[in-house]
Amino acid sequence: MASVEEHYESLLARHYTWMRGDYDSRVRENRDLFEKSGISPREGGKALDLGCGSGFQSVALAEMGFEVAGVDSSEALLRELEARTEKNLAIRPVLGDMRDAGLYAEHGPFEVAVCMGDTLTHLPSREEVSAMIRDVYDSLEEGGKLVLQFRDLTRELEGAERAIPVKTDDDDRIMATFLEYEAEHVNVHDMVFVREPSGWTMHKSAYKKVRLGAEDALGLMERTGFEIAARHDHEGFSTIIGRK
Repeated sequence: MASVEEHYESLLARHYTWMRGDYDSRVRENRDLFEKSGISPREGGKALDLGCGSGFQSVALAEMGFEVAGVDSSEALLRELEARTEKNLAIRPVLGDMRDAGLYAEHGPFEVAVCMGDTLTHLPSREEVSAMIRDVYDSLEEGGKLVLQFRDLTRELEGAERAIPVKTDDDDRIMATFLEYEAEHVNVHDMVFVREPSGWTMHKSAYKKVRLGAEDALGLMERTGFEIAARHDHEGFSTIIGRK
């Protein structure tokens, strides 16, 4: 079983943006979410994007006027973020572990921190999720907000339901995943089928995600000291916004 970093390096990073759909549409969706949630630059104007990937959240926040520190462990995705960043947008790609509280101290304090796109479940355990939430809380300005978004993995799929088509609307590339459940984790087996001149080839890798539910995250945030400002559940994804 690969680590998260190995999984992205060997497979997912080069397919990540394609897998997520139209880039500009994802940016607009995130900007709409932030604006509807009352998130806007105030005094410090700094934002932290944990697991920023190729920048769906970072670009949205920068377009709103934030100075963004985008943290990710994938060099490939950070290079893509740099390539996509317009010169007038204040985004600083930061290569590192999103659990490293030293990065928060170096680039903060922040008015808003986000951990979205299912990144939260990449952490090895609920204890590490809790520790990260505490460190983010300490890095926020008074009144600052934390936005968490992740897929609720507490409901166990059975039988053929565990085989999930991820993206099938491309003539030359298809992605699917297979889920294998354990008590505390889900083993995620990603498969990408690519049409080559010689025919179809399959590229595959597997890694673990922690089984985290919306109620788990709410409890961790409240015990840390966050006031829950909003919660939305849509198509298996939970979005939770807490205020310090």
